[in-house]
Amino acid sequence: MVKTLVPKDYRVKPGKWGESKQRVQIMLTPTAIELVDAIAEEMELTRAEVIERLIRSQCLNIETLKEIAGNED
Repeated sequence: MVKTLVPKDYRVKPGKWGESKQRVQIMLTPTAIELVDAIAEEMELTRAEVIERLIRSQCLNIETLKEIAGNED
């Protein structure tokens, strides 16, 4: 399991991204969780920060998601 690296009271303050984070709940397959956890552990990040970085990167965009799904509409 990925350990929280940031003290709980710090999470609600604007951080690296200049915004306060909000709690959300998502559902992932066990395989996706294992992949996120492996990356988080290797980089010493939280799951949330791994997902945040992916979303903010150029790796995640509509064209890429369409290709992954095999849906090029």
